[in-house]
Amino acid sequence: MSDAEKGTDWAAWSREAVEMMVARNAEWPKQFGLQASPGFRWDLDSATLVLQGPLHEVIATVCLVGTTSDSEGSFVWSWANEAIPRQHGEALEVVHDFGREHHLALLTTARIPGGRPEATECLCIAARLQRAAGTFIDKQGEVTLYFTILHLQVAMGENQLPN
Repeated sequence: MSDAEKGTDWAAWSREAVEMMVARNAEWPKQFGLQASPGFRWDLDSATLVLQGPLHEVIATVCLVGTTSDSEGSFVWSWANEAIPRQHGEALEVVHDFGREHHLALLTTARIPGGRPEATECLCIAARLQRAAGTFIDKQGEVTLYFTILHLQVAMGENQLPN
């Protein structure tokens, strides 16, 4: 570990990750012409999120970072959840490796006690390390899913030609 890394304030680094994602999450919906609460559907197998804008759909490539369960009171990384398609865990290798390299238990512990605040911190750290465009959170019953948005593009209609 270098001297610079020994002196890293990881709490500040984590706060910066959250601030970065707050800023990016304010920007990408505007950039793609999406209103405040666009309709959406996601598919874990294809790692996609489709957002319905007023003029077009936007297709995002996503990574499910992890989930929280209201009843269990913990965040579980996707790489530690066998119910999640493998490509999500593979996309998180950069996060897992970073955690191991810097001895950050938050990034290497499969199940973290807590709820949305802890999960949001993990999500934003993952997004920072993946250089994500933003993040997306959805609640299904008692489970909340935390996604990083890796790529966004306007969906091409059948009669549209790409520029």
